[in-house]
Amino acid sequence: MRGQLRELIHNFNNLAHKFEGVAKSVDAAAHLPDQISENKARIAALEVRVGKLEAADSERRGAVKLSGWIIKTVPFASLGAGAVLAAKLLGVN
Repeated sequence: MRGQLRELIHNFNNLAHKFEGVAKSVDAAAHLPDQISENKARIAALEVRVGKLEAADSERRGAVKLSGWIIKTVPFASLGAGAVLAAKLLGVN
């Protein structure tokens, strides 16, 4: 009976040491929930910024495409109008 009691106490002490290590690990990780919520807030702010930047980039791309189209179209239209005007002035039918 005494041997079994001693063995039981020994097992209990071993378990206590294991749980002590777990408790230290939990204490060391106590700051993680605060960091997680802080990181979520930062991610939300970054998503807002990225959305604004994507909208601005889309507007810029549209303006560049429009101005490129105008730059390409206006000279050809001017040449065509000049050719029609020259034909009228020279009397070519």
